Amino acid sequence: MLFVTIVFILIELAFAIVSPFRFVLLSFWVQTLPYTWNWDSQVVYDTPFGPLNVVAMQLFGFCLACLAVVGARIDGVAAEFKTYRWHALFIGFALFSMIYAPSAVYGLRMIAKLLGPMLFLIVVLVSVTTLDDLQKISRAIIGSGAILIVLALYARAMGYDVDPNAAQTGVAGLGPPGMGPPVFAAHMLPVSMLAVASFVTQRRWVMLATALVCAVSVLAALQRTTAAGLYLGASLILFFGTRGIWRLLLPSLGVVGLPVLVVFNDTFRRRMFFGQNDSQELLDDPTKALTKINTSGRSGLWSSMLDRFFEPHPILGSGVGSTQDYLYSRSTGAAGVAHSEYVRLLCEVGLTGALLFGLMAGYYVLTLGKLTTTRHGVLQRTLALAALGSIVTYLVYCSTDNAFDYVTQFGIYVFGLIGAALRARQLVVRDSRQDLTVHAATNLFPNLLR
Repeated sequence: MLFVTIVFILIELAFAIVSPFRFVLLSFWVQTLPYTWNWDSQVVYDTPFGPLNVVAMQLFGFCLACLAVVGARIDGVAAEFKTYRWHALFIGFALFSMIYAPSAVYGLRMIAKLLGPMLFLIVVLVSVTTLDDLQKISRAIIGSGAILIVLALYARAMGYDVDPNAAQTGVAGLGPPGMGPPVFAAHMLPVSMLAVASFVTQRRWVMLATALVCAVSVLAALQRTTAAGLYLGASLILFFGTRGIWRLLLPSLGVVGLPVLVVFNDTFRRRMFFGQNDSQELLDDPTKALTKINTSGRSGLWSSMLDRFFEPHPILGSGVGSTQDYLYSRSTGAAGVAHSEYVRLLCEVGLTGALLFGLMAGYYVLTLGKLTTTRHGVLQRTLALAALGSIVTYLVYCSTDNAFDYVTQFGIYVFGLIGAALRARQLVVRDSRQDLTVHAATNLFPNLLR
């Protein structure tokens, strides 16, 4: 397992140095593949950076490859700074918090998790040179989702235990071997957004079928947060990408469908609320159910984390990586994470860091929202809609799960799509200017250009 991981990292570095765009395609196609599924990926190895498992090694290797691209194209990176300035300020403050962080090892790991998606966004911006490159990126993202769906169906057919919550709930969520349903559903969110956006802009039945398969795979993972992200992201794409009744169809169905599920579906109601076994009881006093929302134990963890890390240092936080340093020293697995990135931000970088993260997210949402209103090419609009839906699903996922931890399975696909959408706009503007120049020259020197 260690040998395979090192070889893969070396291949990444080679692609990043020799052909950055092929590194981008390689990342979209294979970064999310759970190649360690039949090995114990939690085995820890001693390295110059401290004890690391192969997942952490993958992350550091990916960041190193991205830095190789960025370093070789520093002039282009500087020119793109306005695109990611709020993102850079957020990362910069996280780096500053290393000064008072309790653990350099966990602090560096958290910096790598935060830095990876931004670096990949920059790599996309500086390595994509044509609209055809963006078509290849779109196919790679959809292809990565198709591969994971096939692996998930294979795991279900072969009886692999991929859902640790199945023993408690009695129902196993869909997921590939070596990748639990939460991570699988997270990856399928940006894939679904791209499929939905492609159908909205192209009106092709094959894209509708793709979007439906992706959506069903997200729902089959049986994760409430990803289901909510899917609904909100797709609703936003329909609102900005269509006209008339279609833009309100999905939001309207959600307003009607959620109460129907809560009232008439016993399984859904029990999963959402404690002690709400009777639908009549819920109808008699709907407000009572709000006090019994099932957070799977997260609310107690959030409260204790905020008491320990946020309240003593509300402005600056307790330092990047502080929550995992504390939790990992007392537990392993799912209990070693905060299960809410907003709680983690408040604990580790305080109100200042959380505000910078909000400004970063707001900038991307507003910028992408503007891009969806332009009519300069189907591909550019498709990517803008997909990126807008994806960043919304990412923000929703951050509320009750660990989006920062899933860099190569989730983060790079969301921010890679953002980079692709921004680059598409640049290429469309460039090509339009070239066409105008050629047209003007043709009018001025008609005989010379014949």
